[in-house]
Amino acid sequence: MALILLPVCRNTITWLRSRTRLGAAVPFNDNINFHKVVAGGVAVGVALHAVTHLTCDFPRLLHASAAAYEPMKAYFGQRRIPDYWWFVKGVEGVTGVIMVVLMAVAYTLAHPWFRRGRLSEGNPLRRLSGFNMFWYSHHLFVIVYVAFVVHGVCLYINRTWYKQTTWMYLAIPILLYAGERLLRALRSHGLTTVRIEKVALYPGNVIAIHMSKPHGFSYKSGQYIYVNCGEVSPFEW
Repeated sequence: MALILLPVCRNTITWLRSRTRLGAAVPFNDNINFHKVVAGGVAVGVALHAVTHLTCDFPRLLHASAAAYEPMKAYFGQRRIPDYWWFVKGVEGVTGVIMVVLMAVAYTLAHPWFRRGRLSEGNPLRRLSGFNMFWYSHHLFVIVYVAFVVHGVCLYINRTWYKQTTWMYLAIPILLYAGERLLRALRSHGLTTVRIEKVALYPGNVIAIHMSKPHGFSYKSGQYIYVNCGEVSPFEW
């Protein structure tokens, strides 16, 4: 969950690729596919985590003998747990369900059929397609991360605060990502402005955009820019 933010931290990736030797082991130049691989790993981890609870932990608690349940009374109360619903309606269950549902939405709308609007005209799901829906659904990760921290803090058995380490794993990646977004916002609101001087469309749907060079700008090999067309999407760069 923490690693999935790194591939979308563009400035950090550029710095790591150009200033360190990590590029030999980490696919910085293929950051989107790296992001997808990490997302796949998260999905597998979530599935294993949920299946383990549903098929192992919860049944053992529900069907434990009186002697086996005795050490658990300090954590689950004197009365026996009646059914699965007891787990679902608790803080851990609610936050777990929220995370799974929101991640399922984000995964689904990230599929090329939805993200690139490839659904047919008559498909009722077409209204959920397009980059904007993909962008909004992916930013549900804010709620997912909040639920993740709460899920990790409100543990059934481990009540010692310094052993509830979920927030520790997330702190640095979240601060890094927040810094990236702040820097991107500052750059996109007039700190450096350019003037579009010419736009040309060439064969093969290739668009050439000629811009004025900012004062004091010195081009270096490998540099690139992100362009936003508000008429297409205010969020796509």
